[in-house]
Parts: sequence; structure tokens; C-alpha cells
Amino acid sequence: MRSLLLPLLCIPALSSAAPDVVVADFEGDDFGAWKVSGEAFGKGPVAGSLPSQMSVSGFLGQKLLNGYHGGDDAKGKAESPPFKVERKFINFLIGGGRFPEETCMDLVLDGKVVRTAMGRYDRPGGSERLEWKSWDVADLAGKTVSLRITDKRTGTWGHINVDHIVQSDAPKTLELKKEFAIGERYLVWPVTRDPSQKRRFFFTLDGEKEPFLYADICLSNNPDFWVFTDLADYKGRKVTVTGTVPGVLGDAWEKVKISSTYPGEESIYQEALRPQYHFSSRRGWLNDPNGLVWKDGTWHLFYQHNPYNHNWDNMTWGHAVSSDLFHWKEMAPGLQPDAEGYMYSGSAVVAPKGSTSLPVKGESLVLAYTANGNYSYLPDRKVVQSLAFSEDGGKTFRKFEGNPVLPHVVAENRDPKVFWHEPSKHWVMPLYYDGPDYGIYTSKDMVKWEKTGDYKIPTDGECPDLFELPVDGDAKNTRWVAWGAQGKYMLGSFDGKAFKAESGPHQHYFGAAYAGQSYDNAPEKRRVHFGWMRDTGRGFEGMPFNLQMTLPMDFTLRSQGDAIRLWAEPSKEVEGLRAETKEWRDFTYESGQVDPLADFKGGQFEVEAVIDASTSAAEVGFRIFDDHAAIWKPGDRSFTDAGGAQAPVDGKLKVRIFVDTVTMEVFVNGTYVSKFIRQTSGTKPLRLVANGGAVKFDSLKVHALKSVWK
Repeated sequence: MRSLLLPLLCIPALSSAAPDVVVADFEGDDFGAWKVSGEAFGKGPVAGSLPSQMSVSGFLGQKLLNGYHGGDDAKGKAESPPFKVERKFINFLIGGGRFPEETCMDLVLDGKVVRTAMGRYDRPGGSERLEWKSWDVADLAGKTVSLRITDKRTGTWGHINVDHIVQSDAPKTLELKKEFAIGERYLVWPVTRDPSQKRRFFFTLDGEKEPFLYADICLSNNPDFWVFTDLADYKGRKVTVTGTVPGVLGDAWEKVKISSTYPGEESIYQEALRPQYHFSSRRGWLNDPNGLVWKDGTWHLFYQHNPYNHNWDNMTWGHAVSSDLFHWKEMAPGLQPDAEGYMYSGSAVVAPKGSTSLPVKGESLVLAYTANGNYSYLPDRKVVQSLAFSEDGGKTFRKFEGNPVLPHVVAENRDPKVFWHEPSKHWVMPLYYDGPDYGIYTSKDMVKWEKTGDYKIPTDGECPDLFELPVDGDAKNTRWVAWGAQGKYMLGSFDGKAFKAESGPHQHYFGAAYAGQSYDNAPEKRRVHFGWMRDTGRGFEGMPFNLQMTLPMDFTLRSQGDAIRLWAEPSKEVEGLRAETKEWRDFTYESGQVDPLADFKGGQFEVEAVIDASTSAAEVGFRIFDDHAAIWKPGDRSFTDAGGAQAPVDGKLKVRIFVDTVTMEVFVNGTYVSKFIRQTSGTKPLRLVANGGAVKFDSLKVHALKSVWK
């Protein structure tokens, strides 16, 4: 590891530095000798927030210059009197909008802007906290300069706040630049969970000018946990990291290093809230499954991922592989943020030789993804559809130089779900538009796309999936399923260009699961699906990771009366996790009797029950750790947290329940329900419910499930 530039090492000790020179502290009743025009800055400094403004913090003393007078649409300008540069640095507090030449403070010399600074935000969200910035002005020593604060932006974050401008011989922020030789897999970072502390870092390889990656990282001297940049694909090369941080984080920056491990790896998968048989990322945030594809005996799971913290940010394609859908190994990221912006959701396909005009020699693995240019570090980028490809089975990916393959269409068009339509001999791309609206595009080579159709999933949106399934296993009688993020779906026909809905929206998928996707090329013509289990409650608070995938499940279509419906069952591979089984057959249970489950202990388990629907009880089912119900009511056929009636099949109700560390999933006659739970200490993991009569069980099995991490 070689340090090319660390300004902290060049700073004279404060005790030997000359005293600071205050340019403006904005503590007066008016702006003094400053020339102020327009409405944005008012008549003078203010004590914190203005009406309808978020809470303003981070300023010094009692007041600050606040550009929110009249809201985000007001405009104004404030110009300082001339002053002489007498120290090496100008330090100041600044916040608000990040819009060049529109919400900024400029240092002006002889009528020209020689330094400029902006706030942090250019899109909804964020905070009104002011932060230190520093200009190195040593080259301007003795020159006469002035400051100009400009607010001419309207709309979101159309204002700027400034306070405490001082000249100093020590900077408040550090301009960082360090080169690392990549001899091991990880570049490790000590971080805080506090997202307001994030700072942007850029990564370049081997002296190249353009970054291959940028990330917002919450560097901390007192880390809540450690994260890493996975550089497995770049061993033997050199990476240069640049960024700006507050001066107090110099010690934290010195701890950023190349390593073969990361602090906390020794206890990975042993954390208090870690799922033991569901996929969760080693570190950071996880959401939508992306790019589900099977190749050469390996299941690939890509997913939306923030590798650097507990919250949504830095949208990256995480990547894991498995031979059985449960034992996963994390690979280096498939896609990372760069000049295209954030790497939003998409899909993956195996492209046979000759099926694409991408620059590949034979069969390849292709990722179709949304590049969200709204998050690019470059201006005027849009949300577009792009491709990346791998010729080594998915170990490494290269972005197509001809991206985007589909320019911006409308709204935040995204989530391309590409698949091959064999009868038409072309590729198909369902694409989400906005609201309930989706489009369909087709291509012979995956590079040139033509729009061929539109469709809707009323009351749903995002994350399309479009696939064909036989009804009751009859290959001559099929329907196409148009799926949305909430698990609502339309049934209909598809001719390779347009989807024609015949019924829907239907729903048999409820609770925490969202943004699911299926494998188009699973073996045995299976339709294997993963969803993301999102949570608006406590979730994985306090953990160095956040959220998880659902169980893998297989979809089929089945007749039910005169209708056809989607049917979900847990994938058969889960049976390989069973460690110990208790079984009961042909018994009746009613309240007051000894519960056969009373002695069961464990935090990871599966329940299989076949219940006779002619039972006399008014409520039938189970309670999990006392607080969480899985109960069927024969009277109206309702089931806990599932919409609509859950009708018996051939007089039976088949229930399968899966409990992991903080989640519970239920499959009841093909309907799927999921939720987050807490395993309350001192409660029974599992007990029977029979209210208002007796329950007849044809069979009941309880399986203890093994951890996939041990």
C-alpha cells in the first residue's frame, strides 16, 4: 500500500499555526457590508430553520445565512466585500442544493471563479445539516478576492445555506488520494450506520482517468461495523481511491486497507438476527432479486445491494451462486455504480452462440439492467436500459460499449426482464413504465430493440416477469403469466410481440414478499421464483446486514373450479435441510387436550400439516412464538394475512410453515404468505390452535431445519 497524497500528513500542528481569520460568522442582525439581492437570503442571518423547512443543523453560534426565505423557488445573491488571502485554507460550513452555478458559493479573483462549492443534495431526501468544506488557497496568498453566494435554482433543493467562513492554516476537510496494490480480495472500511455521514469516493484502476466505481461510504473513527469493496476481479492491479472527508476522519482513513479478510468475518452468519437458511448478504443492504439464471448446474442469484451500509444506497448487483438454492457463495459484484449511475433491477439470460451481436465468441451470460442516470456523478444522464456480458460463466462481466441499448422511453422506465421466445426466434423485453403500465420490446440480437406492445397490471407496478406455464401439467393447454412486484398477476396469451390479458389481476402472494423474479431456464422446465422480504418494522436493526430473500418456490398453474390460478409450493431442495422429524397421523385435537407440540424446541423449523376441512372447530391452525398466527377459519375460509378465501382441495387443507430467525412463511393450498417476526424469549415456538371444536389432522410433521452456513 502506497500513500500518494494524504493532506493530513502535511498540516502543521495547530499550536504553531497562525490564528484563524474570520471572514463572516453571520451572527449579526443584518449582513453588514455584504451586498444582498433577491428574496432567497432575506434581510439578515436567521436562527436555524425557516417556515416549512426541515430542521437546520450543523451551523455554529446562533445564526446562519439561510437561502430558504420564500422556499425553494426564491432566488438571490450575496456578495462579500473584498478581502486579502492571508492563510493557506478557507474553511466554511455549507448545506442545501448541489447544482453547479445555481446553488453555490464561489471564490472570485479578478472577476473569475477560482473555487466553488455546493451543498450535498440534488434529489428528494437528505437533510439540512451544514458540513465543513475547505479550499486550499495557498497559491492565492496575498491576492484580493471576494465571495459570491448564488441561489438561482427552483424546485427540490433549490436553496443554499452557509455559515462561519474563516481563513486558516489547517483545513477542516481532507482531500484524499491513495493507491493500493490489490494483492488480496478486500478493501476494508470502518463505517457508522448513520447515513448522514456518507462521503463520496471514486475508484480508478491502473492510473486510468475514468472511475470504474463510485460509492457513498459512512467512514467512521468509531465504527458500528466494517464493510468492504470486493476487488476479487482485480487482483494484481492497482486501485486509486479519492474523496473528501472531514479532517477529524484522518485516523479512520488510515484504517482503510487491502486485506484477505474483514473485521467481523470470523463471526459471519452467527449474528443474533442472521437468517439460517434464507439468503442474506454478508454485509449491507439487500433488495430485489435480479438476473436469476441457471447455467451448467449452478443457480445464479443477482440482487440489488448496498455493500457499504444498512440502508438503501449505492445500488450494486450483488452476486451469489449455489448448486441447491440454499447453500450460497457470494461472488464479486456483477455490476457497480459508475458514470451510467446506479445499477437498478434487471435480468440475466444464457445467450447461445449467434443469438446476439454483442462482441462475444460463443455462448455467453448476459445481464440486462436499468442504468439509473439520475444517480450518476455526471450531469444530464437519464434512466436507460443497458447490457453487460460474461464469457467465463459469470465470474466477470464487461459492460457493452454500445450502451444504452434502449434509450429513455418514459418516466422511470426500468426493470427489463429479457427472455428468449422460441416460436418467434427473438428476444423479448417486458419493461416497467409507470403506475400499472408496462411495455414489450423485441430484438433479434439483443442490441437493437423494437417496441411491439403494451399491457397493464391494475393496482400493481414495477419488476415485470412474463412467462408461460402449462395448466395442470398439460403442455397443450398453457397460459402466460404477467407478474408485478406486489405478486399480482394477469393470465392471458402472448404471440411473441403482444400480451393479451384474459383475466386478472389475481393474487395468491401476500405479506412481506415483494419484487420477485423467476428463473427462465431452470432444469426440468421448472419455474423457480425468489422474492425479496422487505420490512417496515424493526427488521434487522443493529446488524451489519439488512433484509433477506424468500424461500425459493416453484410456480405452477392449476384449475380450480372454472378458474385457473397460480400455485406456489416451496422448492423441493428445502427437504435437504431437514435434520430431525416428528410425525403424527390420523389424530384429533381440541382445546384443553395435551398439545403434541408442547415440547418442541427450536428456532428454525418446518411444519407440514394436512387438515380435514370438515373439522368442527371455528379456528384451526398454529401459533408461532405465541404472537404469530397461521389460522384458517372454515366458516369464511379465510387464512391469516391472506386475501380472499382459501378453499380446501378434495376436502383437505394443506399447510406448510417455515420459520427462520426473524421470518415466517406459510404455503396454504398454493397461496403464499410471509411476514417478519420476533422469537420472544419464554414463549413456545409452536402450538396447535383449535377454537370452538375439534380439529382432525390426517397428518402433522415438524422438521427441525439445519443452518446452511455451518
